Amino acid sequence: MFSPDKRKRIILVDDHALVREGLERLLNIGDEFVVCEEAGDAAEGIEMVREMRPDAVIVDVGLPGGPDGIELTEKLRSEFPALVVLILSAHEEPEFVRRAARAGAMGYVLKNEAVETLRTALRNAFKGKRIFSDDVLKETG
Repeated sequence: MFSPDKRKRIILVDDHALVREGLERLLNIGDEFVVCEEAGDAAEGIEMVREMRPDAVIVDVGLPGGPDGIELTEKLRSEFPALVVLILSAHEEPEFVRRAARAGAMGYVLKNEAVETLRTALRNAFKGKRIFSDDVLKETG
């Protein structure tokens, strides 16, 4: 009996292969998510999204040679308004978080968080709930 795959399909965009590989292994555990493709920069990432039409994209803020992850988020959300985009970042600075929120990201997860935080952010994003620190978003600057 054939049972269709109900897992949410995700593309990872990060310039570090080790990070992509680790995230792929961690996210593929269980029956919620599956990483269907990965990319090392913004140009490759947007092409993968156009080709694969995933449910979500996890984007690193710092991408080499061209648009950063926040600019990529803006492009993705403009072209695919229903697409869930989460930012994964080592940057805790409020300005990065505010830029990500303005670009249409559904959440901002720090790389020093546990993988369960990322899973929770994905679950919430698929329910339409954005995950940002209100304190950071309200700060002036």
